[in-house]
Amino acid sequence: MNGGSVKSHCVCDFFETPDKIRIHYRFLSHSKAKHTLIIIHGYGEHSGRYEEFFERLGEIPAQIAMMDLRGMGRSEGERGDIRCLDVYLQDISAFVDHLQKKFTIPQKFILLGHSFGGLLAIHWSMRHQNAIKLLILSAPFLGLRGGWGACLLNRLIRFVLPKFVYRNPISTKILTQDHNEISIYRKDELIIRKISAHFLEEIIRYMKMLQNTAVLSCVFPVYVFTAGQEFIVSAKAIKLFFERLVAPRKDLVSFPGFYHEIFHETDRKKPFNVLKTIIEDCV
Repeated sequence: MNGGSVKSHCVCDFFETPDKIRIHYRFLSHSKAKHTLIIIHGYGEHSGRYEEFFERLGEIPAQIAMMDLRGMGRSEGERGDIRCLDVYLQDISAFVDHLQKKFTIPQKFILLGHSFGGLLAIHWSMRHQNAIKLLILSAPFLGLRGGWGACLLNRLIRFVLPKFVYRNPISTKILTQDHNEISIYRKDELIIRKISAHFLEEIIRYMKMLQNTAVLSCVFPVYVFTAGQEFIVSAKAIKLFFERLVAPRKDLVSFPGFYHEIFHETDRKKPFNVLKTIIEDCV
């Protein structure tokens, strides 16, 4: 990718976590970068699904990094299950350390998390506030669409069948209205199409941790993108999180008519334009 005197280079490689798991990642350099954007993808996805960010954001002075979460994409790790979600937070820290050592990214960066990645991004940023320049959340997974009834059902299933695994838990028809994207998603062999009841219980536990925190306060601005027609995560839970959040600046940006995969929708130029403006205005 070249734009006049601007030079960029994409690196696809692996780094190793402290517990010896090889994690796949992509890094797009930018010769005139003013910002670094780190992206945390949604459950079952991988960094390859976010390559469009390289193209769409190529005109702004930002370098972009994203990894395949443990057990997803080309990264090592058990598929569809995890001992504890804290492992993912440790992997994010290891990724940041790797980027700082190999690519000398700055101490402060922009963090963007989509869906499940949004839940992880919130927890990580709250624990590492001095590292965050700006937090952007896309349809963050802060509550199940079925409410606490779905949570109780999963707990019952875990009690009766401790090793139960949900197969194809999400219908592609409620992810996006872009038929081409649906076709790509269905053919993508790297996407994980299962999740254990234990993994889901861990997600619910991390949701509750946020809900039970007396004060949700941070020292960095927060932008929350929501889908106008959300069928996967709880729109009410996102709204409650936003209302409780105390930040120097916070904005809730809704995209009417959009489904959950905001950046894979038919009119995704809109959220990308908003994202570009947010990054360009970031100090």
